[in-house]
Amino acid sequence: MRKIKISNRLKNFPPYLFAEIDRKKFQLKEKGVKFVDLSIGDPDILAPQAVVDALYSSARIKANQKYALDQGSPSLRQSIKGWFAGRFGVCLDQNKEIVPLIGSKEGLVHLPLAFVNRGEYVICPSPGYPGYRSAARFVEAKIHELPLLEKNNFLPDLAKIPLTVRNKAKLIYVNYPNNPTSVLAPKAFLKTLVDFCSKYGIILAYDNAYSEMYFDSKPKSILEISAAKEIAVEFHSFSKTFCMTGFRIGWAAGNQDLLAGLLKVKTNIDSGIFTAIQDSAKIALDTQGKYADDLRKAFKERRDVFVKNLDKAGIKKYYAQATFYVWAKIPAGFESSLDYCDYLLTKKNIVATPGVGFGSFGRGFVRFALTVDKNILEKVRL
Repeated sequence: MRKIKISNRLKNFPPYLFAEIDRKKFQLKEKGVKFVDLSIGDPDILAPQAVVDALYSSARIKANQKYALDQGSPSLRQSIKGWFAGRFGVCLDQNKEIVPLIGSKEGLVHLPLAFVNRGEYVICPSPGYPGYRSAARFVEAKIHELPLLEKNNFLPDLAKIPLTVRNKAKLIYVNYPNNPTSVLAPKAFLKTLVDFCSKYGIILAYDNAYSEMYFDSKPKSILEISAAKEIAVEFHSFSKTFCMTGFRIGWAAGNQDLLAGLLKVKTNIDSGIFTAIQDSAKIALDTQGKYADDLRKAFKERRDVFVKNLDKAGIKKYYAQATFYVWAKIPAGFESSLDYCDYLLTKKNIVATPGVGFGSFGRGFVRFALTVDKNILEKVRL
């Protein structure tokens, strides 16, 4: 039998960063090695009990066990509208400007399928979430790596994007509070970003998954900026705000034409979100505001405990403004972030994420996810 080969498209994909990390963790488990996992942003904290109860009750209803509406349930969209207005002061049309998603990642990766043609540019931040680059590769777009430099507080310098890229760019991904660097974007930058995208006709995919994972200043929505609805779609996640990673639910909001394109892709790929999960997400938005407050408090305590150990490990520079990540420069004596993470794995039994896995401008940094108990973090020795 002739050997079946994978497509050229998939052949050009590098190994997915977190899949590789999972493989290494599996190998450690097989050997019986105990380790501290500070790699992937999957919180160890339970989702709200009211959310779990709603999921159970709704799943038992016969009608909910059938195909769901592609556009999402009206009641969930109503709750998203109410939450968005209360949190950001932005009014959304629940029938045209909101689309529930099977997790925000699903929407972020599917959006280019609706609008980006082969050979057009997709602008991806570096360092940045690897899913953005994967989305561009699936549609065979050209990727322009947009540097997020420490000297600019990890905000992109839009003026340095070459004109040849601006004129052929179809979509740009932007993410604040930022994964992996943890920094927030000031309103002045968001205004500059909207103006830039409007001028060049570039779709703005604004990933706001960590909007509720802050410690001091509240993050903004891109949709708070005047004219943003003309070119932007903002993505939100229940995974981070309510520790519902396994539920796989989020939403997109913003420009109705962009959402219509995304919905057309979705109707050809999936068959809607399990109604019971949508009902549980509605309960989260409607009743669990205190849960989000308590979650922020817990992660702030973890951050404060963890950063005390960084100086002892020779890590003099780090960032932990928001999210539940610490973005740190690797200590002197290590050649690369891969080298340092290998040291942590083999010598300290600590799993961390090398900065270069988030793009070439992540070199020299490492990301720690504070997704283990505070008592464990107190004992971590890097």
